[in-house]
Parts: sequence; structure tokens; C-alpha cells
Amino acid sequence: MIYALLAALVLLSLASYGLCGRDFFAPATMLCLAFTFSCACALYNLPRWQFTLAPRTVTLIVGALALSVGINAWARACFQRVRVQPWQGQAVPIPLWVSAGILLVLGAVLLVMLAQVRRIGGGGSLSAAMAVFRAKNAYGLSLSDQLPGWVRQLLNLSAVVAFLYLFHLIWFGRRLGRLGLALNAAILAVCIGVSLLTGGRFSAMTMVVAGAVLWYMLRSGGPRAWKLGTLLRVMLAVLAVLYGFYAVKTLVGRQSEDTLVEYITHYAGGGIPGLDLYLQDPPAPSGIWGKETFYSLNNGLRKLGVLDIPYYYIHHEFRRSGGASIGNIYTALRDYHYDFGLGGLLVLHTAFSVIFAFWYEYQKKRRSHLGILLWAMVYYCVVFYPISNSFFASVVSFGFVIRAALLAALYRLLIQRNAHG
Repeated sequence: MIYALLAALVLLSLASYGLCGRDFFAPATMLCLAFTFSCACALYNLPRWQFTLAPRTVTLIVGALALSVGINAWARACFQRVRVQPWQGQAVPIPLWVSAGILLVLGAVLLVMLAQVRRIGGGGSLSAAMAVFRAKNAYGLSLSDQLPGWVRQLLNLSAVVAFLYLFHLIWFGRRLGRLGLALNAAILAVCIGVSLLTGGRFSAMTMVVAGAVLWYMLRSGGPRAWKLGTLLRVMLAVLAVLYGFYAVKTLVGRQSEDTLVEYITHYAGGGIPGLDLYLQDPPAPSGIWGKETFYSLNNGLRKLGVLDIPYYYIHHEFRRSGGASIGNIYTALRDYHYDFGLGGLLVLHTAFSVIFAFWYEYQKKRRSHLGILLWAMVYYCVVFYPISNSFFASVVSFGFVIRAALLAALYRLLIQRNAHG
């Protein structure tokens, strides 16, 4: 069935590309491409994992993606008949002295994170401390092993600054001058360093995705301007990012003897066979409404005293097949199904597809800088859909509201002056 699924995904990708305006970044097209890549990675690991997909798993994935394609095509048709007033605001570069001050602040944040790694992870080499820090901070249930709230707010600040300066670099480019470009690059490098010290690479990968989206929507000229040379450069950039993901694994506390291809395909390909194994043997219900699907929202409401639930952390069970570990990646569909069953899965996936399709089609016409920035912040939810439920579990949260408000405030203060948008 894995070959049938791969063929269906390729056909869906082609159909979506045609129906959604020959646009690779249309949410439905990107979803299909992401699942196609994940399926190809799973197929690469077939000799090691020795799995077989049940027909219901194939039907579920293909049906969900076909639904997304239909919704995206509908959204595009709607906005072809609707006039949206283009944004008329003006953007100005961030002053050099402000960028220098922000770089100093981020340097302090980096030192704070290093101190937290040592506090939680202990002594020894940095990689050894990172391994302990990651295990305690990510999977431990003791609040003493978690990052304090004020440190998490500093991480929010660092993430927001990264998105802001990605926009700054892509929009202004060489107009910044050598010193401006150097400061911009230094700020982004420190932000990536801070994100890696949290014990994972996911935040850094979201920045990479955001950078690609910003470049596409601000500088590439759109889908009609893409030529063979552009596609080749994009492919080389993707390969460089994948190598970077592999190269920093020790820094963030992970150990592996796998080669680059084995490592990447293991991560990217585990979702589909993992979902199949989950559907065959799902864990018992938790008793907490939306425990996995609305993880961040639930914890936010718990802190406010609205929900009377214990502190918990989502740690999906690991699965094995053919004597080898597949991991604990299941696609976003697993969380929906675990919490709300098949009916809830269809409702949540439909809601996800509607939100992203209509938001994208609106923003393509509106072209507000702040709107594009917010869109770039959440687009990783589409790219990583075959890996995790990022939108409902992370974006639908008080934390994201704080990040979005901070981004809007900094953008209006530092870049969009005396303009409305």
C-alpha cells in the first residue's frame, strides 16, 4: 500500500498545483508535497522497518489531503471574485544603533540560556549538559526542571526578533549597507543559537521556513517568476538546511550513528507508518479534553485556574516495526483522532484547511507587511503537518498571542512608521 499511497500523493500534488494557481506555497499544495516527501522517506526505510500500511490509513491520508485541495481551490475561486484593497503602508530600515542595542540584549539572553542549561543539565561538556537539560526540560514532570516563566518570555522576545529581522533582511537587502547587513546577520545568528540552546531544532527550522515564505512573498515575484535557475537554488538551499539539521544534532543533546540520509529520512518518514501503528493500537483515552490537540491552550487555562487539571507534557509513545524503532512521530492527524475520534479529526482538519487557505488567498492580495510576517510565523504548521500538530497544539495558545502582539508592536515601532496597515 505504500506504493499506492505514494502514487496518490504525487497525483494529488500535481492536481493541487494546477487547481491552486500553479503555486507551490498554496497551503494544500505544500501539504501534498510535504506528505509526498514523508512517504518517500518512509519508502526508503521500508527494508529496515518492514511495515505494511492498512487500507484505512491510506484512505484517511488521501481523503484528508483531497479535502484540503478542494478547500484551497474553493478559496482561490472566491478571492478571484472579491476585490481586496492592497496595503499602502511604507517601511523604513531599522536604525543601526537600534540593531546594535538589540544585539546586546540578545547576547544577554544567550548567556541566560547557557546558565539555565548548566543549572538543569549540570557540569561536564556542553553536549553532555544539553542531553541532560533536554531530557529534564522536555520530558520531566518536575517544575524545578522547567525554564522559569521570565526566561520563556525572553525566548519569546528572541523568536519575535528573529522573524522581524528576517523580514528586515529580505525586504531591504543591500540597501542596509555592509554594517547593517553584518548586524542583521549577527542578530539572526544569535537568535538561532538561543533557539538551539532550548534543546531542540524545531524553533530554528520554523525560522528557516519563515525566511523561505518571506522571500517568496516579498522578493521572488511569485509563482509566475520562477525559472529553472531559481528552482535549482531553492533545492540547494533545502539540502543545506537538511545538512544543518543533521550537523547540530550533538549540540542539542542527540546522539546517532546514522548517516545523513538515514537520519533525515528517519525523522521525515516516521509519521505515516507511525500513524498506521497508532490506528492499529491506540493508547487508552486520557480523560482530559483535547489533551494532545490543544496542549498549550489547556496548560494556559490551567495556569489561570480555569481548568482543574494536573501539569502534563505531551510525549507520544515510541513505536517499533521490523525490530527497528520508527520513533514517536505520527502526523497531526493522530492528535485529532486520539482526542476526538474520526469525526473530530475531519472537523479539525477541515478547520485547519479553511483557515490557512482563505488566509493565504487574502494575504496574497492584501500584501500587508505585518500580515505577511504573521503568516510566515505560522506557515511551519503546514510544512510540518506530516510530523506534528503544531497549529492547534502551539499556535492556538496564549503564548502565540503574546508573540503576535510583540511582533506587531516592534514592527510598528521600528519599521512601519507613520503608516497604517
